[in-house]
Amino acid sequence: MHVRSLSAVVLAALLAAPSMAHAQARKPAKAAAPAASAAPQYSVGGWIGYEMGDLDGLQLRADGIMPYKKLTPQIALSFVGSLGYSYLTHSESTSVPGFPSLTASVDSTVHLLKIVPAARFTLPLNPQLSFFGDAGLGFYYASLSVDTETSGVTQSVSDSSFGFMFRFGVGGLYQLNPRTQIGASLMLDPMLGDYDDSTFTLLAGLTYRL
Repeated sequence: MHVRSLSAVVLAALLAAPSMAHAQARKPAKAAAPAASAAPQYSVGGWIGYEMGDLDGLQLRADGIMPYKKLTPQIALSFVGSLGYSYLTHSESTSVPGFPSLTASVDSTVHLLKIVPAARFTLPLNPQLSFFGDAGLGFYYASLSVDTETSGVTQSVSDSSFGFMFRFGVGGLYQLNPRTQIGASLMLDPMLGDYDDSTFTLLAGLTYRL
């Protein structure tokens, strides 16, 4: 009697095993955990160039670049924050009103500070070369001094101005290595307010990915 009961238990276990295996095979596999998104590849840049407008001179600029997203498979959008300094001068000689025989030498100097956030649209042509376009709105601070010399007598006046400005630019970047690019750009900076001028700047520079 005991042997028959044990045989029945073994037989039941053998019959149930295929059913259990089939049920386990039908269980859905656990979904793989989503991969962590890659951290943005921030970059910094340094530029030097020549600025041309009512006054001309040297411009220095530092950029911080933050990638944002792909607008199309080819075009990428990033945000650029720029801090620029320009030292601009202009000299001329002019006749003194009412005294045609007298001439005055006028020397103008501007120290110009620009802070501009901009959107950058980048189009790569190949793994090494890419072109970009910038569009931004920021503000400037201009410190102007004018020295006038007439018959050995010099008079100086100074003033300052604060206002808003636009930025439109195009340029190209060449990849030297995985972290470093060199580039050139042409920028148009229309400035509004008391210092009413629109300057063109030719720049050459370098960007480095952090």
